[in-house]
Amino acid sequence: MKKILLSIALAAICAFATSAPKTHDGFFLNATMGLGYSSFKEDVAKGMATLECKGLAYEGTFKLGGAVTQNFILHATLSLNVLFPDLEGKERGYAETQKIPHDGFNMFMLGAGFTYFFPVEENIYMSASVGMTDVSITFNGNDYDLTDLDTGIGFNITVGKEWWMNSELGFGIALSYTHNSADGNVKRYKVEASSNTIAFVASLTFN
Repeated sequence: MKKILLSIALAAICAFATSAPKTHDGFFLNATMGLGYSSFKEDVAKGMATLECKGLAYEGTFKLGGAVTQNFILHATLSLNVLFPDLEGKERGYAETQKIPHDGFNMFMLGAGFTYFFPVEENIYMSASVGMTDVSITFNGNDYDLTDLDTGIGFNITVGKEWWMNSELGFGIALSYTHNSADGNVKRYKVEASSNTIAFVASLTFN
């Protein structure tokens, strides 16, 4: 993964000098930010416990790379999904279900991917990334200790449209889907956690 990200960074630096106005053929920098719906679920084997939380969430991404050919871009991707702190999680065990106020469910992904701008449509694009993901849960300012989750895997798919603001800068809107998953252990029992987020985001691209 480190070699892939380094290669993308070098390609971005080299591409910076070759970019033409209002074309996707050089250095690429993209950021998105928006709101959506997210669900998180964590299961402990043999029905010991299930932790769930769903509702309004924040999503943000940052992409850095360069065009391999016109309209086709490779990039490193940082992605963050956060369930809002005022939502209540639910934990189910053998005997009962209880609500657990939380300070945040955070899903962070570091990876690589591509973005393609369709030549037959004006500045409509599709972007996909995959990478390593880290899931953290905090309650009352402390990491939740029900599970110790390992580094997992996640992916993001985004479809959007942008409008040129000047010769290099585009602003637009997009629909984004992100999935994150991670496994872990609590004592001798296996734990599986996953989250899904659908969000409407605003996008800003320098290319």
